[in-house]
Amino acid sequence: MRWDSLLFLHWPIDPDAIRPLIPDPLEVDLYGGSAWVALVPFRMEATRFRGYPPLPGLSSFYECNVRTYVRARNALGNDVSGVWFFSLDAERLLPVLGGNWLWSLNYVHSRFRVRSTHTGSGEIDSCDYALWRRRDGRERARVEWTRGAPVARSVPGSIEHFLTERYWLFTMRRGLVMGGRIEHEPWSLRRASVSRLEDTLVPAAGLRVDGEPLAWHSDSLDVCGWNLVRMDQA
Repeated sequence: MRWDSLLFLHWPIDPDAIRPLIPDPLEVDLYGGSAWVALVPFRMEATRFRGYPPLPGLSSFYECNVRTYVRARNALGNDVSGVWFFSLDAERLLPVLGGNWLWSLNYVHSRFRVRSTHTGSGEIDSCDYALWRRRDGRERARVEWTRGAPVARSVPGSIEHFLTERYWLFTMRRGLVMGGRIEHEPWSLRRASVSRLEDTLVPAAGLRVDGEPLAWHSDSLDVCGWNLVRMDQA
């Protein structure tokens, strides 16, 4: 699969506000003494199950997730850093059903309206991105942004590396922590200028954020996801 025209919006948050919302076997991952919450709108492209051709209604759709960063132990007892999702809004019903059933993730069927302008070479220059949850018809997020200059490749220890270079996702299934490995090249990030931000998805997760978010744009990234495996429960 490929993640296109992705926006990272990140806010620092008190770890004590995150801790009650995360299952006990997981540890909240901190940077600069803060936990972090993100709102991430993007477009999924070329999505398919390994060994199968693209399926109608699955291969291309808009998505937006709310997430934080956590640590778990793998089967060897080693610490692994990854992502915990509070919600994942998706445009197509099939990914919503599959994400809930196969990955035990909180996918929500939503409606999107996205308007973009493009550069002369075809990349997205600016984006006006809105979503409504189908179950109540309410607009839940509206973000307008313009991509900026490239950011130097992140290095371990930097805030960019901590917030974006995550190669595991975690979920709960029948009371057990499960992890799915994600493979991709390091992110190529750009600065992003956000001209409009209206959001109820982060508050719906039980979180309150303040101030301007850190904002980065990514043009495109090829990604491969693997099946869930049980993490160490010790």
